[in-house]
Amino acid sequence: MSVLKKNRNLESYSFTLNDEHGQAMRLAGPAIQVEDLAPLIPHSALHPIEIADTTYWTFTFTLRIASLGKVRLVISFATADLTGAYVVLVTNRCDWAAQRIIATYLRRWPIETFYQDSKHARRLGLDDYRMRSAEAFQKHWRLVFVAYSLLHLDCLRATDTKALTPDKTIGEACRQQAQALIEALILYAHVRLSSGVDILVLLSDLFAAQQPLKSRLS
Repeated sequence: MSVLKKNRNLESYSFTLNDEHGQAMRLAGPAIQVEDLAPLIPHSALHPIEIADTTYWTFTFTLRIASLGKVRLVISFATADLTGAYVVLVTNRCDWAAQRIIATYLRRWPIETFYQDSKHARRLGLDDYRMRSAEAFQKHWRLVFVAYSLLHLDCLRATDTKALTPDKTIGEACRQQAQALIEALILYAHVRLSSGVDILVLLSDLFAAQQPLKSRLS
């Protein structure tokens, strides 16, 4: 699924466009560009679809596009009078309705922001794993997904309404969590040292996970 460029040629013989009276229009040429087809769509052919309190005025049909084959197009207008902006979505799922196509495409932006946040400046380490088996890197991905979900919840402002808006970015949440971890580590070391634990013993405990396996077992 993707946005189709408005200068893309559509094979005009592969579909039929009816006018306001239900009569088939004659389209010139073996191909017609999307930007030339959009103004020909009659108002009666538009169907309103509401997704997340937003209304999209849509026209959908199946046709053929060179190099793509048989596809389904959804032309979505911002207004019912066809004067506003419009977006053209294309998918090879010809069996999907317009509402499902638009709803699926709207998930794309959160996915893009997830990849950016999980890779940028090595915040969550999505691309910093060195595993060889599918099971190992799937476990790593799940840990990243869980960490991102918890950070995302931390970014949301507490409210009684359903419209939750982020109060901070994922980066800010990561920095706050890192600071909290360092503070907890300092306080833990202070408490252990205050209780009489030798500093070498404390350091050995803190860095035990970085020691070779043999030294940890001895």
